[in-house]
Amino acid sequence: MSYICPLCNGLAPLTATCPDCGYLLENAGTKEDYAGPYSPYGSADQYTSAYSVHAPSGCEHVVQCPHCHEAYIYHVNAWKAP
Repeated sequence: MSYICPLCNGLAPLTATCPDCGYLLENAGTKEDYAGPYSPYGSADQYTSAYSVHAPSGCEHVVQCPHCHEAYIYHVNAWKAP
């Protein structure tokens, strides 16, 4: 069975809020984009996991607060592909 990420495919908006200030978080891409072998950024392990959803399959995104500039790892539950 195949799964897809609703955020990566633009099928659902990000509705999570910052645990520190309550502002709506912005999607900054997948965690793999930041931790790839040719990544110009630091390790993805530097981000805290504030939104831990234990799903059998899913996608991890780096999200950032536009107000306090904190970054978090957000776990997105994958949808079954049609």
